[in-house]
Amino acid sequence: MTIQILLFNAQGQLLSQGDETLMSQYDPKLQLIWVDISGQHSQAFFKQYPLFGIDHLDFEEAQRERHPPQFEEYDSHSYLLTHELMARDEYLLLERSQLLLHVNDRFLVTQHLKPSISVNKVIQRISAQGCLESTEMSRVSFELMRQIVIDYLAVMLALEERLGEIEDEIFDVSTDDLLAELIAYSSKLQKAKRSFSYHEEILQQLLGDDTHLHIKMDYEQLSYLYNQFERLSSRASLYQGLVDSLINGYISVSAHKTNRVMMTLTMVTAIFLPLTLVAGIYGMNFDNMPELKWHFGYFSVLILMAVIVVSGLWIARIKRWY
Repeated sequence: MTIQILLFNAQGQLLSQGDETLMSQYDPKLQLIWVDISGQHSQAFFKQYPLFGIDHLDFEEAQRERHPPQFEEYDSHSYLLTHELMARDEYLLLERSQLLLHVNDRFLVTQHLKPSISVNKVIQRISAQGCLESTEMSRVSFELMRQIVIDYLAVMLALEERLGEIEDEIFDVSTDDLLAELIAYSSKLQKAKRSFSYHEEILQQLLGDDTHLHIKMDYEQLSYLYNQFERLSSRASLYQGLVDSLINGYISVSAHKTNRVMMTLTMVTAIFLPLTLVAGIYGMNFDNMPELKWHFGYFSVLILMAVIVVSGLWIARIKRWY
């Protein structure tokens, strides 16, 4: 488990940034704090600092496989589970990880099992500015959500370019690697679309109810996030349809190539079958075969075979078999 803490004064000025040792300097009445916890086994931290009123079991529950985004409100804070892109080299595969936010006016606690792209970027931005843009920690939550949206949109645009490249590669590729890549995109887009839809529902819930005690994003911020997740959902649907079309196109092209190969093999078989017949007849070596004693028999049979081959190719050409 790794803990990173940002400590601010009541006006949002960054006072200190470091590890868990900064908790000794934290005054909940005079300061704001952002605690970022990466990894498992956070129960010891929350038992040591019950002032946050956070149950560590929430995080363990949130890490359950295929757990959807979720919003809950408690007496001391609001709980928001969101999905963000996982830090990885092959980012086009849209691998996601859970990011859990506990927020109220005075503190923000973020939890994630693996390194968080959005958390790192927002922390870097705040460190460079030296202050918060607002004295409410809900503003940091909005910045995290906006960063998640920005990262998703960037990957979606890159995916659109990649699908365009695949569309051009389909006619030239000779392996199944492209098909495997398309099937992976189809599966990941389906899961991403489901995640975006859950985010839409949560944001619609927040937009329709302004009585939430701890999440205090204004209407403009919530509308922005809702519109962006709706846009992401639409793009995921559009790209999934395109991927399915490319899969069908790939299969059709592969089937066409197979048919062409089979046609070529059939044509070769049809041309050489008469030659095999001729060779079989004259290979029987019966005594009563006058052509075997004929001086020009060998050359005549060769000429006959050549005529058969040329005629077969000519007929195939007329039929447009090649």
